[in-house]
Amino acid sequence: MFSRRELTLLRAMYREGTVTAAAATIGMSQPAASAMLRDMDVRLGFALFSREGRRLRMTSQARALIPEVLNALTALESADRVAGDIRHGAMSRLVIGVVAIAASSLLPPALTHMRRTHPAVAITMRAGSALEIIEMAVDHRIDLGIIVGSPTDSQRVATMTLAPLALHAVLHPSHPWASKKRLKLADVVASEPILLSTALPAGRATRQAILAQGLPYRPLTEASQSSAACALVAEGLGIAIVESLGAHYASRQGLVTRQLVRLDDPVLALVWARDRAMSEPGECLRDALMKEAAKRLGRGAA
Repeated sequence: MFSRRELTLLRAMYREGTVTAAAATIGMSQPAASAMLRDMDVRLGFALFSREGRRLRMTSQARALIPEVLNALTALESADRVAGDIRHGAMSRLVIGVVAIAASSLLPPALTHMRRTHPAVAITMRAGSALEIIEMAVDHRIDLGIIVGSPTDSQRVATMTLAPLALHAVLHPSHPWASKKRLKLADVVASEPILLSTALPAGRATRQAILAQGLPYRPLTEASQSSAACALVAEGLGIAIVESLGAHYASRQGLVTRQLVRLDDPVLALVWARDRAMSEPGECLRDALMKEAAKRLGRGAA
């Protein structure tokens, strides 16, 4: 009943929310996209979207249809990838969803280990937030996800904790405190540090830790990623507070790190679709990630 182009447009509408934005993401004109939506309404016998002012809102019928649309497109795209892999000599592909800081710290050595036993497996990496990666796993758009968070959707995704996390101070080697073996959170907060945005689980944990000690939470500089916070430290713009993965990344960049506070939440975790068996390369990567997390993060220390 649906063409692939129609399925692609429905997915774009679900993600973007407007015809103009959805059409732009899939290379259609706005009039052509609107005409295609009207044609689908006629064929289906019910409206997919209702108009509210200048925006279109997805109807309850369309929301019921969207999971199947996403699954159908995922299957088509998976078939395309497999065909392409076979054509180019790779018989399998591993699709990984990963938060940015894990992509630049924990994942590369784990992939190196996996490559030793599965050299022909093609790799696709998809970046996203913890919530986005969980949804990718549910929709079978990834085989394995690495997140900083606390996955609670246990009915749709399987989860595994790789390591607890901690908050760390990151300092330039020339900073007067760089020679100190220990730092207190209160002292670092008083220096008006670079903090992670509260849009991130680690940023929210930082805010909670500061307030729990009765300290003022007044971020002068916020960073959307741990690597960005470390880059600011490298330029001599102050001290940063990041989570364990960020501290590991900072150490590799020649910066100084000191643990401040252990965290119960969030954790570094793996997620994957509960209703889908994991491939042998996926299991190999999962085991490698567990070893790398134990080696590099231990029980929350960088």
